[in-house]
Order: sequence, then C-alpha cells, then structure tokens
Amino acid sequence: MGGRQPPEATAGGEAMCSLGSLRALAWALCCAVGGAAAAAPSEIVWKDLSGWEVEYGRWRAEEGTLLQTEVGPARTIIWRPGKAYSDLDLTIPFKASSEGDGVKAAGVVYRAVSQEEYYYIHYDVRNSQVVWVRSAPGKEWTDARRHRWPELRAETWHTTRVVVRGDRHEVYLDGKRLFTETDGTLQAGVIGLRTGQGRIAFGTARLEGTEVSLDRPFVVLKPPFSDLCTDAGTGGYEAFPDVCRTKSGELLCVFYAGHGHVSVPNDKLPKGARICLARSTDNGKTWSKPEVVVDTPIDDRDPSITQLSDGRLVVTYMTYVPGRKPMTHEVFLVWSADGGKTWGPPQPVDSPLKGNEAVSEPIREMPDGTLLLPLYGAAEPGQKSTVCVLLSRDGGRSWPEHAMVHLEGEHLHEPSVVRLPDGRLLMVIRPRMTWCESTDGGRSWTRPQAMPVSGDAPYLLLTSRQILLCAFRHRPTKSTRLIYSTDAGKTWSEPILLDRVIGAYPSLVELPDGRILVVYYTEGAGSDIRALFLDASRAGVRVLPKEGSDTPG
Repeated sequence: MGGRQPPEATAGGEAMCSLGSLRALAWALCCAVGGAAAAAPSEIVWKDLSGWEVEYGRWRAEEGTLLQTEVGPARTIIWRPGKAYSDLDLTIPFKASSEGDGVKAAGVVYRAVSQEEYYYIHYDVRNSQVVWVRSAPGKEWTDARRHRWPELRAETWHTTRVVVRGDRHEVYLDGKRLFTETDGTLQAGVIGLRTGQGRIAFGTARLEGTEVSLDRPFVVLKPPFSDLCTDAGTGGYEAFPDVCRTKSGELLCVFYAGHGHVSVPNDKLPKGARICLARSTDNGKTWSKPEVVVDTPIDDRDPSITQLSDGRLVVTYMTYVPGRKPMTHEVFLVWSADGGKTWGPPQPVDSPLKGNEAVSEPIREMPDGTLLLPLYGAAEPGQKSTVCVLLSRDGGRSWPEHAMVHLEGEHLHEPSVVRLPDGRLLMVIRPRMTWCESTDGGRSWTRPQAMPVSGDAPYLLLTSRQILLCAFRHRPTKSTRLIYSTDAGKTWSEPILLDRVIGAYPSLVELPDGRILVVYYTEGAGSDIRALFLDASRAGVRVLPKEGSDTPG
C-alpha cells in the first residue's frame, strides 16, 4: 500500500490529551444505566487479528496496519463479534490503493445484529461519495443515502469518525462533519470493517461506547466452500462454470478463463478469453489443473458440458464482442469422443435468432434421444431478447426444429430446463425469474409466469429423491442462493443462502452418495470458481461441511 504511516485516530480531528479523562467520566455518568456499561476509550492496535473474525477476504495485520489485499470482491468483511455497543464513537484512519478499476471502498460497520442486518458507512473513492447504508435480511442495501465528497481520494490517508447516539448517526471525515442521518431500526450490535473492490489499509482505531448484551450471540458463519480454480493462467478471472458427471465417475467442470468479465484480445491474451476444463476423480474433493477446450480469436464464454447416452461429450459456448453488434454473438458446439482428451473444431449452431444468439445452458437429452438446446437472443436486430429451444433428433448433427418463448415487453435471458417425473418440461428464465412448461417434449411452451423470487442465471436439477432444486444469483442480497420444491415446482421454499458472493451462475450435479455438488463463481477482479456440497431431502436443504464430510440426512 505504501505511503506515510496512518495518522493518529482522534475524535473528529480534535486534540484529545487534555479532554480524555473528562470525556470518559461523561460517558460513565451518562451511559451506565439499564444494564449497559460505558466502556472507557480504547485503542485498537493491529498487532494481530485477536478478537476479530474474517468472514470473507484476505485480511492481515502488518506493522500496526490492518490490510485487506483482495482487489476484486464487492464485499469483504471482518467482524469483532465479542463486544456489542448501543451508542458508540469510533474513529479510524483508512487508505485505498489505486490498484484496479473498482469502487475502492473502505467501510465501517456498526450495530450489527447478524451478518445480514447492520449499519454501514461506505467510502467510495472512485465515485467520490460516502454512503450511509442500512442492510436487512433479503436486501443488502435496504436503505442507502448518498453524499458526494470530492476530497475522497486513493493513495491518501483519510480519518473517519462515526458517532451514534440513539437514533442519530453523525459521520465525519478528516475532521469535518459530512452529514447526520436519523434511523432507529437497530439499537445495538457489534462492529466490523468492510472493503469493496479494492486493497484497503486501516490504521489504529479509537473506540468508546456503551457495551450491551445482545439477545442472541453474534456468530460469524462462513460458507464451507473449496476453491476449484483460482488461476487458469489467463489473467486470474474465472467465471460461468458448469459441471457434469460422466459414466466413468469423473467430474468435468468447464468455465470461462480470461482477464476480466469481458476479456477482449490484448498483448497478454492475444485471443481473448478461452474455455477451460478441470477434472475431479474423487467426487469433487480435488481438481486437476485447467485444460484448454477451445480458444478462438475472440472472447469465448458461458460454456456448459453434457455427456450424452452414447458417451460423447458436448460443450456449448458463445462468442462475444463488446457493443453487442448484430451477427457477432454466435453459439458453437465442440465435441469429444474420448472423455475430453481431445476436442473437435467449433461447430456453429443454426438458429432463427438473427439479431444475436447466446447460450448459458447445457444440452438436455430426453429419454427418446431427442436433444434440447435452450438459446436466447434477438430474432432480428433491435428486437427484445427471447428464448429459442432447438431440437435435434439425429444426435446433434442438425437442429431443424425450434420453439420460441416470448413475454410481451420484456427481455428473456438464460433459460434452464429440467424434465419432471410426469414428463413435463419446466423452464426457468432470467431476469426476474419466470417459469413456463412444455407438455409436448419442448415443441411448444406456455406463457412465462413470475416465480416467487427474482434471480439471474437460474439452474435446475431434479434429484434422485425427487427434490427440485433451483440455484441462482440473488441480486438484492448480492449472494448465491437456492430454492427447492417437493411438489415438482408448484410451490417453492424460501431462498437458502449458499455464499455471499454475487457471481453465481451456479451448476448442480448429484453424486453417487446423494450429495449435491454446486459450482459457482465469485465475480470481480481475480474472480474464482468455488465448489460446495449440499444435502437435499424432503426435510430441507442444508449446506454440508467442506468436502462433504458429513453424512446426508
């Protein structure tokens, strides 16, 4: 991070040496009531992370400074769960690195009663703004009040002070009061520090406040994920995974590998992003180094993989050019007859989508051998995106039949299809998640209707226990979540949190012991592919310990 040492944390920039004892006495007289205890002013010196728990991010104490070193994630956070405060006065210096293209935000969290319910001051360096935030379960930024502050800069030490008395929230920066907000939703909770899309350093903090006991202890829950791939050698950005299990028992995961969310060719990656594959022969405990499946001269993305009943593997993917120019978005198939050791040349898919065409779903094989390939895109340039389901009855050599799915006035993206026990086909579609069904093998579909929850990039799986799973990116909470149904989609559960990362594009596969493997991605610079395990039964869905070491219930 470099630069001079952080400044001393003082209250609003005022000298404290002569007032410290008087202020401490005032706190003791005013706040030691109703079972609460006024804590004497204290310093938080970063010798180590004692008393703090990392939920997400790469945090470390170094030479008296707290560092969070991951640039990409939209949300990293470290909690101090052992002490809760009602009123408080917290002062802390921070500095954002200029590295990266994100918002480079430092953050102070207070009155947190859970990992989803708290107040938060967001110091957004890129956009020169300070945001007062209240987060609640179901929506991370339930209430956000923005204040411009042009003096907020990267590579500069700033000192913030947050003073909370009852319903009154005062925020200072570098000795100046920025704003005062009023909100009494949360009356007490623990503190934490946050970063967003940037490397952030924090200096020695000064804290005084009224210690209280919460009704429920603050527990830091961490998703038991494992890293499937953190660097495929293309620039450190991996995304959009899909996984299948072959007849031999091998797990194959394909994913996008580039230098960013859109990886156009550059000097370091002359062909742009590529499609890679990782293997697991131990049901997802460990994964091989990435192999290249396809790498054309432009951005190759959104791959999915299927093994057909004849043993062939097929990967679907699309190409992409910024600006979404007509006839530049095309869908391709690549085939392998030797378990993915070698792959044939990309084969373009002929579809009625002439504006542009895209794909994010694997080919689905029906019991009679018919193949379904759900696409989306514009039938003509300038038209709204729609869903187009292609059908092949010759093993994927040709796709002469199709069915269109429209919803008046809306774009439809990223369909996922599953066959239900009674033979119906269920489709769930982005963006606000709608559903429709087919009773004739995919040749026609009902009009889309709203699902009970919104989401992006849904993925459907019907388990051997007849539990219907739908995993998706939940944009309101910037997280990866799942709903399930025990009645073939007539009703759905409340969303279940899988991980507090917004990347998602999940994919699901059932393992021989009944566990469900979920793969998804994190998003942001340095985005990774993650994996975790679920147990899904009629009693509910639960996330299993790392590597699925628990016994399914």
